[in-house]
Amino acid sequence: MKIIYFLLLISIFTSCASLKSDKFVDGQIELTKQNLTLINGKYTRNPVNQSENWKGDLFWNFYTRGYNVGADSLCAVELKVIDERHLNVTIMKNDSIIKSKVLKGKIKNGYFEMKRRVFFIPTIYLNVFRTTKFRIGLLENDNLTTDYKQLAWGTGFVVIPFIDNEKEPDFEYKKLN
Repeated sequence: MKIIYFLLLISIFTSCASLKSDKFVDGQIELTKQNLTLINGKYTRNPVNQSENWKGDLFWNFYTRGYNVGADSLCAVELKVIDERHLNVTIMKNDSIIKSKVLKGKIKNGYFEMKRRVFFIPTIYLNVFRTTKFRIGLLENDNLTTDYKQLAWGTGFVVIPFIDNEKEPDFEYKKLN
């Protein structure tokens, strides 16, 4: 049993989702401490020109648990910079606040990169380890661009292993105001 815990700890500390320093999207503005407040505003929940509604959902990129807004397209995401390391993210529906929270991050390579999120469930029937990384940038047309990377693995019912390596690069979200 000690060997299993040891292997689990090693894999947790060596497995992580990371975003490489990809080139900027055409028309992207490099975010700095001086211009970070340019991302303040309301944005659509679903990406521009995205045929699959569930893919690139801005709500789920910011919130992995909590209030479930379902597939309600009336929801918008409002961003407000508190300082260079904190961003207030508010989910709104018809100008009423559904949920709001402050997320930590930092400016890195011209993006505002969120602090890594790790999710771990160690039980008898299900073992899950998931790590995600998310960053946002700004385009010249005032729209938001995002990159998302997730690495997840585990076992279900002790014997059925699974692994999921998901990447959602360069989604664009329209600014509403």
